[in-house]
Amino acid sequence: MPLPFSVQFLPVENISALDADENILAAIRYASIASKENTKKPLFSVGLPNLALSNVVEVWYSDEPVQTSSMNGLQLAYNDDILFGHLLLDETNYEDIDLASKDAYRLVLETIHSLGYPYILRIWNYFSSINEDQQGLERYKKFCLGRQQTLDQFGSFAYSPPAATAIGTSCGGLQVYFIAAKEPGIQLENPRQTSAFLYPPQYGSASPAFSRATVKKWQDTTHLYISGTASIVGHETRHIGQVLKQLEETLENIEALVQHGAETQDLPIHHLTDLSYLKVYLRDLFMLSITEELLIRRYGRHLPMVLFLHGDVCRADLLVEIEAAYILNDDM
Repeated sequence: MPLPFSVQFLPVENISALDADENILAAIRYASIASKENTKKPLFSVGLPNLALSNVVEVWYSDEPVQTSSMNGLQLAYNDDILFGHLLLDETNYEDIDLASKDAYRLVLETIHSLGYPYILRIWNYFSSINEDQQGLERYKKFCLGRQQTLDQFGSFAYSPPAATAIGTSCGGLQVYFIAAKEPGIQLENPRQTSAFLYPPQYGSASPAFSRATVKKWQDTTHLYISGTASIVGHETRHIGQVLKQLEETLENIEALVQHGAETQDLPIHHLTDLSYLKVYLRDLFMLSITEELLIRRYGRHLPMVLFLHGDVCRADLLVEIEAAYILNDDM
């Protein structure tokens, strides 16, 4: 049976050349500026520089030919199982990030409900100056506030919040992309961490709306989409100012989450080394070499494929964040 989709990281010079491939759901380049190709299909650049593999493009493949369209400013591609959507808003059109966030989520939710893929499984949010104050409130907290206003209007993520990432860029624009399905995934929380949507009010009047991971049981395979994960135990940041200790705590959190998924959701994996890939977000460039060294020392040849990206974590006292996925590809 065909897989709903697969993800590969390929050396591609020009992502617009992928537009003719009818089986591509999306292609993502990591660069200094966020942009989208002049096409309906989600072929775009994220404003996060790739620190180690500059020409690698993240390519989402469908076993079946996909349909493409644009709606509400979104680039869309979909097959019978999955919809991939991408939105890039010019933040200068809004007075504040909360208004941009509110509008972005309105456009996304209106679109997925209209097309019959109402369940977001995984979503990414990227915007500039994530830790800076704007009119007396940190921009990330304002982003969460705007998002929650739209979620309240649409009945929130009543089925369960999706896995998510929110990272600060050094370029303008609010960039949101996601995968959505016709049936919901399963929310997976981490026994070492307070659920983000239950954080105390010190983290903002609107709690972050995401789960620690989403398990999606497709007809012939099971996927795991892990949210951006950092050095947080309970709801508190651990090891402030110590990047390697934060990295080790983050890895412990991911190991615990994968093991919890294996025990409670019958996942076919048990360890971080079973994952398909990791994306490591680093606040400062000098962290790259010591982060690579620790990962290689800890996991050796069993380390999954790793993408290192330069971006700001949503808490100012966090230096590193890691997201991951288990996605069985055709060639695996």
